[in-house]
Amino acid sequence: MSGHDKIALIDDHVVVRSGFAQLLTLEPDITIAGQYASAAEAWPALTRPDIDVVIMDISMPDENGLQLLARLRERKTSFRTIILSIYDTPAFVQSALDAGAGAYLTKRCGPEELVQAVRSVHQGGCYLCAD
Repeated sequence: MSGHDKIALIDDHVVVRSGFAQLLTLEPDITIAGQYASAAEAWPALTRPDIDVVIMDISMPDENGLQLLARLRERKTSFRTIILSIYDTPAFVQSALDAGAGAYLTKRCGPEELVQAVRSVHQGGCYLCAD
């Protein structure tokens, strides 16, 4: 990735969001563009042209990550998305990929995998957690 790539984090658990933000900002080429507790809170920010990658949970209080992915797909956004979830069943993974996610990670994956996923999807690739 070149320059500072801007990441938006969407997860309803503040400790999870904060932890991911702290982890990602250890990378010199990654900047956190915003942290949001819900799809509704994130929606206005997702129109910004400077976001490169959105990392989101599937399970959120107002609208789940798969529903948000579908709305983003309709909007034809230019950024890539990563689903980060506790759910590891093949059905959830396939649903996320079908909805347009560029990567699917479980919350049991190591921190290095999150960084790899960000870099992979930003370059147009796909990434699945080894877990």
